[in-house]
Amino acid sequence: MLPAKQSVADFWEREACGERYGAQQDEVRYQLEPEILRVAQFDTGGGQQVLEIGVGMGADLVRWARAGGNVTGVDLTSRAVELSRQRLEAEGLHGAVLRADAEHLPFVSGAFDVVWSWGVLHHTPDSDRALIEAARVVKPGGRFAVMVYHRRSWLAAAAWVRWGLLRGKPCTSLNDAVGHVESPGTRAYIQRELELLLRPHLQQLRVRPVLTHWDRRVAPGLARCTGNRFGWFLVVEGVKR
Repeated sequence: MLPAKQSVADFWEREACGERYGAQQDEVRYQLEPEILRVAQFDTGGGQQVLEIGVGMGADLVRWARAGGNVTGVDLTSRAVELSRQRLEAEGLHGAVLRADAEHLPFVSGAFDVVWSWGVLHHTPDSDRALIEAARVVKPGGRFAVMVYHRRSWLAAAAWVRWGLLRGKPCTSLNDAVGHVESPGTRAYIQRELELLLRPHLQQLRVRPVLTHWDRRVAPGLARCTGNRFGWFLVVEGVKR
């Protein structure tokens, strides 16, 4: 594994996303990020071949499986894979969970009816490639639903203040500032970049920012006034061509 990707893997091996919340992880996850439920539409997964890229604690994978989806989950870390397997087993649910690299998915093209990834693909060093890989494995007519971070957001601006301005480096770019959020080298996109990248692969493509709990924390009044325009999440949805 290349050093940049190894540093990302090491970061998430120490603590899977959401693990700090313990037994309350599900409750906290959907309370802080209610957008997940609206975008995922878990109840539509029945009988579908569903792939989740980046399973974390397995909360979403379990919901897809509860809905009757034929679920497959992948993650870069052994920790997330094991935690997600345990959760499926604890509920008597079936699914395949394996360690895999989002930039090189071990599946044939068009293998899945639904490909889902929430807050993951911006962490891998070649996130463009990971997004195209996610689109590659969707069946023609299948659904692509992904969230990545938004560079023109209140949270990104707060990262610039912390990692640029307050360190005496006002010329720090938003890209570089966001690279300090969570695992090393995190990337954030703007809508146009994602549209250009994914339009050759997806139709009915929609890329939209969503205001988050974290935007409201760092810019409470401003965030309320501007609505979703400068939200930290960029939700990407489309149908495979």
